[in-house]
Amino acid sequence: MADPRTAVVLVGQNPTPALLSSLTLPADDLALVGSDGTRVHAARVADALARLRPRARVSVESVGPDPHDFGATARTLDALHRDRGGRPWSLDYTGGTKVMSVAAALHHEQALTGTGDPARHRYYLDPVADLLRAPDGSGLPVDSDGVDLGILAGIHGARWLSDRDPRTVRIAVGGGVRALRAAFPDLPPPEVRGVLNEAELLRHLRRIARGRPGVEVLGPRRVADPRRPDSSTADFDALVRIGHRVLCVEVKSSPEEVVARAGWTVAKARRVFGNVAKVLFVHAGPAVSDLRRRIGAYTPALSSPNVQVWNMSDLRERLGDIDRFREAFFPGTGRLPSGPRSGGVPPAPGPAAPPRHHPGPGDGPVLVTSLGSSRLGTLTAVHAHRPARTLVLSSRQGLRSGVRDAAARTLHAAENPGSPPADAALLREAGYRDRVRFTADPVDGFDAEGVAAAAQAWIEEECSAGNPPPVVADITTGTKAMSLGLAMAARRSGACIAYQLIHERSVVCLPHGRIPLRGRASVDWQLALPGYTPLEAPPEEAVHPHAAVDTELLAAAARALIRAARGPVQVWADETLSDPEACLTAQERPSLVLTFGDRAVGLSAPAWHRRVRGDRVRQVRRGTWAQSVHAATTHLSLRCDVAGKVVALSRPGGDVSRAVELVDWITHSEPEERQAPRLEFGEPLRPLVVVAEPRDVAGALDTDVGEL
Repeated sequence: MADPRTAVVLVGQNPTPALLSSLTLPADDLALVGSDGTRVHAARVADALARLRPRARVSVESVGPDPHDFGATARTLDALHRDRGGRPWSLDYTGGTKVMSVAAALHHEQALTGTGDPARHRYYLDPVADLLRAPDGSGLPVDSDGVDLGILAGIHGARWLSDRDPRTVRIAVGGGVRALRAAFPDLPPPEVRGVLNEAELLRHLRRIARGRPGVEVLGPRRVADPRRPDSSTADFDALVRIGHRVLCVEVKSSPEEVVARAGWTVAKARRVFGNVAKVLFVHAGPAVSDLRRRIGAYTPALSSPNVQVWNMSDLRERLGDIDRFREAFFPGTGRLPSGPRSGGVPPAPGPAAPPRHHPGPGDGPVLVTSLGSSRLGTLTAVHAHRPARTLVLSSRQGLRSGVRDAAARTLHAAENPGSPPADAALLREAGYRDRVRFTADPVDGFDAEGVAAAAQAWIEEECSAGNPPPVVADITTGTKAMSLGLAMAARRSGACIAYQLIHERSVVCLPHGRIPLRGRASVDWQLALPGYTPLEAPPEEAVHPHAAVDTELLAAAARALIRAARGPVQVWADETLSDPEACLTAQERPSLVLTFGDRAVGLSAPAWHRRVRGDRVRQVRRGTWAQSVHAATTHLSLRCDVAGKVVALSRPGGDVSRAVELVDWITHSEPEERQAPRLEFGEPLRPLVVVAEPRDVAGALDTDVGEL
């Protein structure tokens, strides 16, 4: 089958994959499919494509308000298929929710049956290889021709206040210190040093990038504030683009400035260019051997390879050409696989009929699911389906430790409501532990067909007896490719394909629709919240004085939530709060987490003054405060997903109103969306911000979380 000229590209919260896929797929008819919540992202991608591929037909489609409705996605794609005369089409399922991706891929396989090899035209963006991967291991190298930094920022809703370097930098780049002082005789010495450092770096970057296709260097740029179009909300000292990859550069006069501003720099880089943006800090003076460690200690989230620190002279000497520069900051990208797997992907068997009704707790189903970055979804899957036996597939990144016992304990609690928690001996003796097992070897989290083969083999083994049990494949956790693999195995085996709507306490099943759950999952919070311990004393006594958190606000908020709850509440404290050294990073995590059955509320109250080296105390900038809230929100989201919510607390006054605006900007919240504080679940990356004195916190948090 020739390459289809029509392509469907799913669009999620991160629009970059949709843009790259649209440019890469050999199609002149592109349908960008999102939900009502991501329509604005799809529209921005369409605007970019109008500039980059003006001859292509581009449409923006929505599956409607519910991105977790299998049927809505299938109906939308079916309409697109009919409108185009039933012709074959390619699919990129990288974007959208997991339900949208799975529904689209299954519909694609079904709609193109009889047209050759439909799987060959189903793609998923591999961000390591810069490749649109097909199921057989082959793929299309990502095409970013024509993309520039302005376009990449624009699809994330950001624009420059001015598309020129500031006059100070232009003069310093062209004429050095004498020209700068002649043009700006009243410029203070610290600003002169800062401008000269920026100019020195910019000259070097432009020299090594000159004449190289696909490489772009911009000098200082200010990002327009969506609330105040003539003001900026963030700025960068330099920007480097190699293909579609972006390096945001900050130039500092001293190493201490790097430590102080690192968190906010990373937050604004990811807001403007997405989570794959990398950050480079360049400082004047000699290299500091432990600077990277200090940044990681100050803000643990910055210890990833996406953040690097160099001093100016080392950068100029060691990275003297663009190839060395690329290898230093984007190593190993763009490597293509050796080719399609021998024999390709075997033709998929036709779908088997699903059961007449979704198996309930009394039907003794067998469950196959996967383990993702959050272990919570695996535990709640066991509660939701009450399986007789469970197989958990894990990738190499999955955290298996403790999951089997926790899942067995959850199963015991679901089947024995009101009983005391089971210990390890009871779980073994009663057979609960034997009802949960892992695959012997990890699976490839990007290989949907490999996951499908592993899951299908187990399903066939379980169903080989004379009276086969009903089967459920729960696709809630794991990568999208893992979820698709489970779904393909389920369809070929006649199993139910289920996704948990944890914030609604229901399950959506592909054949049977929404099904409410009975009872609440008994969550092993000790497993789900690594780094936290039960709080045995009042918060005021458990927090070290050096911790940069507002202890009074934390205590007041905890008391308010406990008073409002009619059910049991457990309070967990960040283990670092009492440590005189480790507590210096406590503001980057929720200090307290309150658990209400199967819900978790994290309390974050970054202080407006922080202790730095030498026992000095420094006032916190509004961007740094906003970044700490964002870091705490991300920290809880990775562990609890939609079952968790962060409440960020601050006293009134000072820069707090502007800091709250920056929190909204980082989380893509529109100005009109901020209303009176209300605690609710479903948007784990959007914190509830409460600005109040400790005595007034209760009014905003008079909510029984267990009933939400």
